[in-house]
Amino acid sequence: RKDNKQVESQMIQHNEDSILLERVKFVDEEENKHYDLSELDLSILLALCLDVKNENPMDGLTAEQMGGYLERILHQHDDWMIYATSLLERAWLECEKNHARERAILQIQALCDQHTQRLTMTQSTFKAAVEDSAPPQERLRNLHHIVYPPRWAMLRDLADRYAKLGVVTSAAEIFVDLELWDEVVECYRAAGKENQAEKIVRQRLAEAETPRMWAALGDLTKDPECFEKALEISNGRYASAHVALGVYYFEKGDLRASAESYQRALKVKPLQPAVWFRLGTVCMRLDEWDDALVAFTEVVQQEPEEGDAWANIAAIHMQNKDPASAYPALIESLKQKRTNWRVWVSKLYTCLDLEKYDEALQACNQLLDFRMKKNASESIPQLEEKVVRAIVGGALVSYKDATERNDAAAIDSARRTLSRVRDLLTRLGSTSKSEPWVWEVSAFFNDTVGLDEQVLEDLMKQYRALLSIPGWETDTVQLPKVCRVVRQIYEMHKQSDCKEGLIKFKLLLKGVVKKVQASYFNREVPDEAKDLESLLTEVESIVATEKE
Repeated sequence: RKDNKQVESQMIQHNEDSILLERVKFVDEEENKHYDLSELDLSILLALCLDVKNENPMDGLTAEQMGGYLERILHQHDDWMIYATSLLERAWLECEKNHARERAILQIQALCDQHTQRLTMTQSTFKAAVEDSAPPQERLRNLHHIVYPPRWAMLRDLADRYAKLGVVTSAAEIFVDLELWDEVVECYRAAGKENQAEKIVRQRLAEAETPRMWAALGDLTKDPECFEKALEISNGRYASAHVALGVYYFEKGDLRASAESYQRALKVKPLQPAVWFRLGTVCMRLDEWDDALVAFTEVVQQEPEEGDAWANIAAIHMQNKDPASAYPALIESLKQKRTNWRVWVSKLYTCLDLEKYDEALQACNQLLDFRMKKNASESIPQLEEKVVRAIVGGALVSYKDATERNDAAAIDSARRTLSRVRDLLTRLGSTSKSEPWVWEVSAFFNDTVGLDEQVLEDLMKQYRALLSIPGWETDTVQLPKVCRVVRQIYEMHKQSDCKEGLIKFKLLLKGVVKKVQASYFNREVPDEAKDLESLLTEVESIVATEKE
């Protein structure tokens, strides 16, 4: 009693609500009871489970529906065949789950090992392998009621799953037992055992020459003559050899020969979207745009969700100056490649050509989001000045046209576009590295829409941004810009008729003139600077007149 009390005191109490149980446990104990079913009933449940699998897509919901049947069947293990089939079906379902995949593959391994008396990982003793094994008559009793795969099919499925997990050496051993030499070679190549793979290939070729083995030898030795030999044996009907030659010539830089090899492969076997994609890429590099368009069109017909192919179709249409055809291809590409900034750049320029300014603004904001989230090493480009100017100018023209037509719906739409343009300019100006042209465009936009109080502020920000550029005083590009924005600031102060503003502007102008004169010491001052000197004289006279 003391020992029992001591054990009970050391036991850790677990809350069942926080533990994932193997089976559902109901509060009412009566509902937890299961009544034994006959073998025929269990076979019917298993058939209903397979019916769910056959009539529904293989997604999470279908797996849950099948799981209910399998859980009930696995409550009983009266019959070897029914129980093994249920375990196999459950293992196949669990292979789709990340946290249960390894356990499921071990379950399949155990089911495969039941067909042999060899000592294996899942039956490591003679008792488990022979004495506890079910006799043949018990295993075959309900064989015709259900669908149970043959041993070689289960082993091949197991090896394929090992290979997908990266356990390629174990997969190769199973493929050797099944004499699936093509898969053996692929596994050894994936494991980095090229010498062993080549040895097996040469052994198979010594017994019987096949196109696949010659092609495998070519992949291992990088010898194009092996691919030619494979084509010779197959009378040119082995498509993989043509593809391998295309890859070989592409790596050597012979694009024409590569394209011809791909074309011959597709003539033999047209349903190869990956090869069509390669052919399209090669044709683009050869400037054969029509052939490239045909190739990528074949890709999207066979694989509609191939976003890169849609993007390349759009690029070809843009190369052919056909933005109207490029636009729908870009939309399809973005459905699959939403985070590809290159596709967004293509859509931006296409929308500008088609005067779709709202979607161009969306593309601009998306690119700005990418620059905030991604690392600078990804080389996401900044918005170009000409792009922003085109959007601003196009939006203003659209609003003007709508106003002249007195179209209420068009005016309302144009106003929403102008609001989005203002948001974009505000966002561009809020960055720490705002370029002077951003404030210039913003001043132009605000002046056009009648926001006069904002224009002067934008011009002053443009002025400060220009003066922050080193060497602007002697720069033949920046100095005229400084002179122009200074004159624009003067015009704004002159219109406002504010004495205090003119006095501040006089000090600003005097500072600019002094900096330019200091930079051109003992040299002739440019005409733009001379205009500023005359403007300074004019401003000083106006200020002096107002003081009197």
